[in-house]
Amino acid sequence: MRDLLEKYDRAVPRYTSYPTAPHFCADTSQDDHRARLGALPEGQGVSLYVHIPFCRHLCFYCGCNTQVVDREEPIARYLRAVAGEIALVASALGRRQKVTHIHFGGGTPSFAPTSALASLLETIAARFTLADGLEVAMEMDPRILTAEKAADLAGLGVTRASFGVQDFQDDVQRAVNRIQPFDLVRAGVDCLRGSGIAGINFDMIYGLPLQTVEKIRDNMHKLSLLSPDRVALFAYAHVPWFKEHQKKLEAYPLPDAALRLAMAEAAREDLIAAGFMPIGIDHFSRPQDDLAVAWRQRRLRRNFQGYTTDAEKILIGFGQTSISSYHTSYVQNTDGNREYRESIARGEFPIVKSRTLTDEDIARRAVIESIMCYGEADVADPDLRQSAWPLLLPLAADGLVLLEGQSVKITERGRPFTRLATSAFDAYLN
Repeated sequence: MRDLLEKYDRAVPRYTSYPTAPHFCADTSQDDHRARLGALPEGQGVSLYVHIPFCRHLCFYCGCNTQVVDREEPIARYLRAVAGEIALVASALGRRQKVTHIHFGGGTPSFAPTSALASLLETIAARFTLADGLEVAMEMDPRILTAEKAADLAGLGVTRASFGVQDFQDDVQRAVNRIQPFDLVRAGVDCLRGSGIAGINFDMIYGLPLQTVEKIRDNMHKLSLLSPDRVALFAYAHVPWFKEHQKKLEAYPLPDAALRLAMAEAAREDLIAAGFMPIGIDHFSRPQDDLAVAWRQRRLRRNFQGYTTDAEKILIGFGQTSISSYHTSYVQNTDGNREYRESIARGEFPIVKSRTLTDEDIARRAVIESIMCYGEADVADPDLRQSAWPLLLPLAADGLVLLEGQSVKITERGRPFTRLATSAFDAYLN
């Protein structure tokens, strides 16, 4: 396995979209976007994503678009701009589309003032039709969650919490500047369940400084004691040229590829032993959870939030850096806070990049999503096979994939190389 890791040591996307965000371009206009929204079929269900890019503390591993603030006012001001964007989008839609999912991502959305979140949800309810059984998910930081805040969020309709846990080890927490003892996380979980927020996800990271296989196993043991419904197990991405604060982690040795793989495999093994079902490349869920049910019924999806039960084909993103996904296009908002607010104040969509999909893009996207969700795909298009098979043959020779007829399947040995195999269908990747 070490030889294979060295042989195939290359960066490939996470494929939460195809084409991926680096291949979006500035080829859209206000009129284009207004027409795109107005063309959505009446009765088309949609999902909403709201990006709230603020945190109370800076975690040195973070690669998200966020800023650290110690006051609520900048967040409230920003959310007023988001409400303005919602109004702009709703006006262009020209009708009340039905919303089935709302996801608040960050940053730390739970850091936002309850009154500002309530006002934003009222704006959404006034402009859209909220479906029965609406799921409202929110990313949360256990360090700033209180019983009062959990009750407030439940009262606003939040049904699922994504808890940023990352690691339970004291020395690792100090190194990455995220101090949250196990008892603090347990108290946060108790607050959520006590408030009636039943769906609880944990985000965990491997590949951080000072982590070892033994510490990862201890993390999984502690995690199992708290019994979340879902676990997202992410590899730390060290990109100090993109996020300068990550350079602080270089004071410690970072685990190499072989150790990272050993950590991932140990975590997977322990999570399965604890009763979790592996989903895709990096998610785990209880067998009775909706995510596992969707996987068994072959209706699992992958979007910008990762693996999801969300069946809607349309995802409308609000807030800076958010990406909207339509039938045949993607559109991304500006990443600047001031630019974002100024665009809304001018009555303009804060869009900066987009990508219109060709028929070939859509065909490749379907194959990529199938491999990422299920580890296999039926590649009916002979042109796709002709372009991808030569790239997959070396992996097949190494026992990482099976090529049979028009199908491609990731082997158990090849599971850690799923994204690499998937990249064979990426026409934009050099």
